[in-house]
Amino acid sequence: MATITVDLSTVPISYSPGPEVKHGDTVVFSMGSYPASYTATITFPDGNCLTVSATTPYPYQLGGTHALATSPLTVSMTAPKRVYAFDATIDDGSSRQSADKVGPPLNLDRKNGGIDVNNDPPETV
Repeated sequence: MATITVDLSTVPISYSPGPEVKHGDTVVFSMGSYPASYTATITFPDGNCLTVSATTPYPYQLGGTHALATSPLTVSMTAPKRVYAFDATIDDGSSRQSADKVGPPLNLDRKNGGIDVNNDPPETV
């Protein structure tokens, strides 16, 4: 099984080695080069392909009081083959709402990406 690392600090979000995964592979979301004080919340608005447990609660939280990378998250063996879009909201702590989280967020960086679940090996060009 392979491990795919998703770096949230790059523009666009980068995947190593790529966004394609197979059932049983693991995915690690990383804050990359963001400062440790930044936080990120990762959500899958149209369904999550990753397993969730008490040790890996959803939505996934990074930075601040949390680790700078998630522990390896396993692609569910029952996840249908498709692209699972995700949203990452990055908070640098500078907006007024950052401290109290009341009302709509201000000045938060929003990024999106996707994880492609398939059982076929990647095509080589």
